[in-house]
Amino acid sequence: MLQHTPLLNLRFFNTSEPDIDVSKNSIFIGISVGVKPMSETLARAYIEWAVNRAEGKVKILIADEIARFNHMVFSHSTAPGALSRSLRDGDKYIAFFANALQNMPHEFNERTEIIRWRDICGTRFQEVYEYVQYEFENNLEFRKELIYFINKYTERRKSLSETKKLELCQYLLHELPTLLDGIHHAGTNHNLILYPTYVHSGMSELVADIQGRRRYPNLARKIKSPRQTKMVEALITDLEISVDEVAPEITATYRSFHLA
Repeated sequence: MLQHTPLLNLRFFNTSEPDIDVSKNSIFIGISVGVKPMSETLARAYIEWAVNRAEGKVKILIADEIARFNHMVFSHSTAPGALSRSLRDGDKYIAFFANALQNMPHEFNERTEIIRWRDICGTRFQEVYEYVQYEFENNLEFRKELIYFINKYTERRKSLSETKKLELCQYLLHELPTLLDGIHHAGTNHNLILYPTYVHSGMSELVADIQGRRRYPNLARKIKSPRQTKMVEALITDLEISVDEVAPEITATYRSFHLA
């Protein structure tokens, strides 16, 4: 147990804390490069929580490449420029979590691996992405649902055109396969995601409803996941130790996404 571990603010979907404590789960931590800055103390607490409950290695997934859709809309970057910038953002988060791991006992380093978005984009990911993309193109209700999330995520910004909102939906369309099917990496299907977030959007409920075939049942039938994913939302509230102390660039990245 780490000293001074903060109390985590967690919400569970398709599972419960007692279930996680007694079941075998392959866990990954999903990190958006536009996520609200967290302290290194909080980052270590997330790692500790995951490692103590995981079967095998915990993967910290830095969702860098899909941030290009944000840069293309908000910064008016070209596609190549947006991709280059998103990879540089990913470098900052990799350095941040690597530093957090260096300040933890050796067992946590041995049980944790930091990976990038490209590391999970195999055949299975592409298959699920195509199912989700097809639903988006052919089901108006599903499309409106994703646009609702875009409106929620960007409500503090100046209004966006419908075209720009559709472009931003590509971020969600690439993210959804990891929520609906987990991630596949190094021969393991990681079925439980710990997702640090600064706002509860309702996305986890949508994913749980799709998996339970309460909504968009055709999509779930196409995906045919081997096992239901479990989602744990971790609301970021601990800013007592500014991330500026470790990686000020991360705070700048967050502000470029959310405070412009």
